[in-house]
Amino acid sequence: MATAEGESDDGPRETKLVLYHFVTSFYSQKARLALIEKRLKYEEHDVSLPLNENTEPWFMRINPSGEVPVLVHGEQILADANSIINYIEETFTDDSVPRLVPPEDTTAGRRVRYFREILDNLPVAAYTHGCILHPQLTADSMIPSYATAKLKGMIAQTEQTLTKRASEHPDLSEAYMKKQKQLQQQLQQHDDINYMKRLLHDLEETLDFVERELVLRFKDTHESGQQMWLCCETFTAADIALSTLLHRLTFLGLSRRYWGNGIRPHIQNYYTRVQEHPSFKQVLGNVNNILWSAVMPTIFRMVKRRSPHIMTGASVLALSASLMYMYFKRKWVFARGSWLGQRLVMNIWSSSNV
Repeated sequence: MATAEGESDDGPRETKLVLYHFVTSFYSQKARLALIEKRLKYEEHDVSLPLNENTEPWFMRINPSGEVPVLVHGEQILADANSIINYIEETFTDDSVPRLVPPEDTTAGRRVRYFREILDNLPVAAYTHGCILHPQLTADSMIPSYATAKLKGMIAQTEQTLTKRASEHPDLSEAYMKKQKQLQQQLQQHDDINYMKRLLHDLEETLDFVERELVLRFKDTHESGQQMWLCCETFTAADIALSTLLHRLTFLGLSRRYWGNGIRPHIQNYYTRVQEHPSFKQVLGNVNNILWSAVMPTIFRMVKRRSPHIMTGASVLALSASLMYMYFKRKWVFARGSWLGQRLVMNIWSSSNV
């Protein structure tokens, strides 16, 4: 993998790329896909959103918005997925590093920029929150039925945490209050079902446009048998945007509305193909397991935080065995009112909140 290098008095030195992220965060997924596609070596720090680690003072001092992902490279701090993608594309230009955006003066480059402008600006947070608050808009959702009832109470708890931390850390008070106001505004806006219906209708038009573009790529290479991605033969930043979007829509229970059963067949074929793409499998895996992959580390962290002295040897083995049992008994684990169920609800809400 490629690494970043700087200069010191003793010659070249490596400058680490450090990524702060959370596994179910939509925007973290985009950043991780980009880093892996470019084959860049980076250090990862998991910031648990269900445990409000993103609002702990140490993290708020890195990113006052309290959002992930954040990429730190030397003195550079990038606190937005698209900014991260642009930065690593412009910084790591060695021939051994794959390009995510072809040159501007090429047809492929113009296509990538055009589709990024469309796909990167879709309100994915609203889709996610709205589908939790209004499950009647979805079908085959991965979200448990009790999530809607629990959600508002969990958000109220988060607001209390922000108020408490604002009083404890006056230097961050303004940032905490801004985050609290943002949560309130999101809840109010995304709880409007008519607003959500308009957004989901507008998404139909966007996906119609994507379908037409995929038809053109199919026609370009139909005779040769070569398979193309959205804009060209290579996997680009536009594909990162599209693949993460389709994964999120599947998770929300919106896939049957937008593709399949004769609807947008080229999007269906694209999503089937991208699920086998190495970086996609590494970051997103199977949509059925994405929440569980976030909940298990949360359990470990909670136990360690409450009783750090017991997290050794046999106790770790016993906890692992218990987690494996719970994995195969997920319906019981996610029962209404369970502590783990509440953590799951916050996983869902925070998965696109930051």
